[in-house]
Amino acid sequence: MKKHINRFLMLMLLSVVSLSAQGMRSGGMGFMFPDTLAQLTLTGKVTVDTSFPIPIYYLDVNGDSKNEYYLNFGPIWYSPDNSTAVRPKNGDQITVIGGKMNSSMNLNGLPMIIVYQINGNIWRDPFDPMWNDFGNNTHMMGQHAGNCMGYAFGTSGTTPQNVTLSGTILVDTTYFMNLYYLDENKDGKPDYFLNFGPWWYEPNTGAKRPNNGDNVTIIGGKLQTTNGLNVVIVYQINGKVWRDSTLIGKYFGGGWMRKNNSTDKVTNPFDEKDFMMMGSGWNMGGMMSDSIFARMLELNPYNIPNSKGQNIFKCYEIGIFNSNGSNGMMQNSGCGGMMNFGANGNFQFHFDDKQIQAYGIDRNSLKVKYWNNQTNKWTVISNAVINLSTNTITFSNSQIASYYILTSDKVTAVEDHATVPASYSLEQNYPNPFNPTTNIKFSLPMSSNVKLIVYDMLGKSVATLVNEFKPAGTYEVKFNASNLSSGIYFYRIITPGFSITKKLLFMK
Repeated sequence: MKKHINRFLMLMLLSVVSLSAQGMRSGGMGFMFPDTLAQLTLTGKVTVDTSFPIPIYYLDVNGDSKNEYYLNFGPIWYSPDNSTAVRPKNGDQITVIGGKMNSSMNLNGLPMIIVYQINGNIWRDPFDPMWNDFGNNTHMMGQHAGNCMGYAFGTSGTTPQNVTLSGTILVDTTYFMNLYYLDENKDGKPDYFLNFGPWWYEPNTGAKRPNNGDNVTIIGGKLQTTNGLNVVIVYQINGKVWRDSTLIGKYFGGGWMRKNNSTDKVTNPFDEKDFMMMGSGWNMGGMMSDSIFARMLELNPYNIPNSKGQNIFKCYEIGIFNSNGSNGMMQNSGCGGMMNFGANGNFQFHFDDKQIQAYGIDRNSLKVKYWNNQTNKWTVISNAVINLSTNTITFSNSQIASYYILTSDKVTAVEDHATVPASYSLEQNYPNPFNPTTNIKFSLPMSSNVKLIVYDMLGKSVATLVNEFKPAGTYEVKFNASNLSSGIYFYRIITPGFSITKKLLFMK
C-alpha cells in the first residue's frame, strides 16, 4: 500500500510541478509572471529514471555521480514546434538554460529546473502570449521586449477555416498559463493547439475550459501554420458557445480603415468591448493612403516593453499597416512608435473584474498610459474617461501609439474587518472516514486561480470540486462520493503559489 501511495504522489507531483513557479513581480500579481525564477545555465550528465510511466530527468553538474537538479521538460508528449531540440538520453552530456523553481517544489530534495533551452536549441519559451501566438515560438525568453518587432500582424494567413473536431484534451501546465491541445486520434500526442484566449476569459454561456483527459467536440476556426501544430480558435465546446466567431472574422479582429468612413471598427478578438474607430478624414485630405489595415491585440503584460514598475493589469499593441504590408508603428524597428492622423482615433478599453482582483488593483486610481518613443516614457492620457460602472476607459486622440497600458498607482487595501489568511492551507477533511459526504476546507492568502481535485489510487481524477479564480479567504466545499467505491482517495489543491495532497477514506 505504501509503495502505491508513494508512486501516486510522485506522479501527482510530476503532473503539477510547474504550478508553484509563479510569485510576485513589480507591478501586480504573479501567477502570470515568472520573474521569481532565477535563470541558470547548467552543464552536466543526464540520468533518466524510467521506472515511472513518466520519465524523470536528473542532472549531475559536478561529475561526482550525484544528481544536483531535476529537469522539467513538460508533458511526456511535448516537443517543440520550431526547433530540432529533443529530450536527452541517459548518460548524455548537455547544457541547459532554465528557470529554477522555488524550494517548495523540490523533487527528492533536488531543485527543479524548468527547461528553456537544451544544447543551444529552444525547448520552450515560457513567456509567449499564447492567446495571440499561432503555435510557433516567436521569441525566446522575452527577447520581444529587446528587439520590439511586435506581435501585431497584417492581413496574410489569418483567415480561419471552420472545422468540427472531436478528441481528448491534453493540458500542459508546465509554464505560466495552461496550454490546451486536442488529441484527435487518441494516440496520446497533440494534433491541434486550442486557442481559448487569455487566462481571464470565460463566456457567460456556462462553457468551461476542459480538464486533462476530457473527451470533447470543438467547433472552431483552424489557422494553417508553417511550423508545428495547426491552431484552432475555439468557438464552441461540447455544444456551448465559447466565443462569438464574428469577433474573429476574416482577419482575427483586425480590419480595414477607409478614408472618410467613421464606422470602420477593429476589436480585440477576445473582448468585443475593446475597440478602435477612426474619424472621417484621418488620411489628411489624401496625404496618406486611402486605406490602412489596423489591428488591436491584447498582450500578456510581460510582453510589453518597459513594463517594469508600471503595475500593469491589461495592455495592448496597436498595429497600423500600410498598403505595402509594413507596420507604420514600428519605425526603424524601434519600440512603440506613434503615428499622427488628420482625425481622432476613438478608443474604448474594457477590463474584467477578474483582472482587477488578480492584480490587486485599486479601482479608484486607474489610468491609461501610452508609450511615448520621443521621451521614452509612459505618458498618462489626461482626457481619458473612466467609467467604473461599465469597466470601460474611453478617449480620443489624433496621435495613436503602438502600446497602451491600463494601470493604477496602488494596490487594493485590505479592509480592517476583512479576515485574510496569513498563508495557504489545506485542512484534513472531516469527517474522515466518511459516508458518503465529507467537508474540505482550504485557505488562500491572496486572490488566485485554484483547483481542488480528488483522485483514486491509480491517479485518475474522479471529481473536480473547485476550478476557478477566487479572492483571498477561507473556503469549505462538500465532496459527495456516493457514486464511488469504498477505499482510499486523495485530494489535492493546486494554486500558483501552493499545492499539497492529502488522503481521505470512504467507507460505505
